[in-house]
Amino acid sequence: MRDMETLVKMAQKGDTEAFTDLISLYKENLYKIAFVYLKNEQDALDIISDTVYKAYMNIKKINNPSFFKTWITRILINSATDKLKDNKNIIYIDDYQKLDNFNDSEEETDIDTSFDLFNAVDKLDIKFKNIIILKYFQDMTISEISTLLAIPEGTVKVYLHRGLKKLKLDLVEECV
Repeated sequence: MRDMETLVKMAQKGDTEAFTDLISLYKENLYKIAFVYLKNEQDALDIISDTVYKAYMNIKKINNPSFFKTWITRILINSATDKLKDNKNIIYIDDYQKLDNFNDSEEETDIDTSFDLFNAVDKLDIKFKNIIILKYFQDMTISEISTLLAIPEGTVKVYLHRGLKKLKLDLVEECV
């Protein structure tokens, strides 16, 4: 298989097979990020479709092919954030029933704990949420997050610290 930079250059020249190979390289990572944001398989797949379409239409705008992963991840995060804003007040019947069943349960399991963590992350301000998801769910470094979100490393560290502090407070309040 050809390296990523070569594939980007070929895709910029109109090679659809090269673009398909690029997406194949990152599809699993894109799905994981989308799912962490949206918590719904169908919404995650929809966002990935939108992301791939936007990437295909704008691939010629990439100046440095080595930043393809950062570029496509940024498109995905923006699309996921927009979707969250659109769906903010929507509660699906299935989700309501899951919450109702969850509240009836006396036992706490690993799934319940994960549910609490995901809910707590979900409640965070978007600037903290982005950084925590990228750092702990995608194992990105402070430097990579800084590049991806186009903010200084110091700001990433501050947001990470504040986000973790808020997350800890929210989880402690839920346990009490």
